[in-house]
Parts: sequence; C-alpha cells; structure tokens
Amino acid sequence: MNHASRHLEVIYCDDIREEVGHKVSYMGIYSGELTVPNAPVVLTKLCIAVKVATDIDDPFEALEVRIVKVKGDDETELLSTGPVSLPTELSGLDKDNSSTRLVVQMNFMLVPFQIDEETILRVKAITEREELRGMALRIRIVPPSTSSTIQ
Repeated sequence: MNHASRHLEVIYCDDIREEVGHKVSYMGIYSGELTVPNAPVVLTKLCIAVKVATDIDDPFEALEVRIVKVKGDDETELLSTGPVSLPTELSGLDKDNSSTRLVVQMNFMLVPFQIDEETILRVKAITEREELRGMALRIRIVPPSTSSTIQ
C-alpha cells in the first residue's frame, strides 16, 4: 500500500458559492500570496476550500483539519474541525468498483479576517498516522509604489 497516496488540496479565495446543479464556484482565488497596502486591515471574508483524499483501500481512521497562522517559529491555531465524523463502512460506494479515492471536502470562511502583520496561513490535516500539509498562503504588506512622472 502506497502511503504517499494521501494528499491535501487547498484553495484560498474571496468567496465560495454553491451554484445550481451542485457546482461550486471559487471567486478571487489567491495563488500563494495575498498582498495588502498596509496593516492593520480587515478583510470582509477569507475563504478556504479543503479536500483531503486517500485511496479507497486506505480509508482514514481519524481526521482533524486545522487552519494555522505561522510567524517565524510560532504557530497559532485559528480554527479546527475537531475530530471529523467518518463513515464506519464503505458499503454505499459504486458497486462496480469504479471508485478508487475517498475525499473529505470542507469549506471554511474566516469572517471577518484581520491582518495585523505579514504572516503565513497553512492548512493541516491530522490523521491517525500523519500530518498532511496543504499549500500555504503568504500574506504580505506591500505599500503602493510612489513613482514620479516626468512632465
């Protein structure tokens, strides 16, 4: 059994919308970095979409998802799911054995989200045997450039 088959996917964005037909739309996706012109600043909302996946032959026995803020060596937990309820049996899956992955999907909304300083947000999934880490979001303070124009 390949234990590397477990992974954590993370999307940071401004909004998550449920659409008609069970579709989900992510608005204002951040690709690894969020910049603000100054701090402190309050964002109306910061959303985080999380998917934790594993092989169907290697189901999670325990799962907890945590959102943490990292500054240097210090880590502060912002939010935790606590232990996630998992199905005890997988009898409801496709009878033709076409299912190969189990995915636990959840969305988080940090409302409001205050930025006081440069920092890093990270999502972690703690399972019965490992800690999976998702893509981080670096929050930077970048003042607007003051460029002079020649006239």
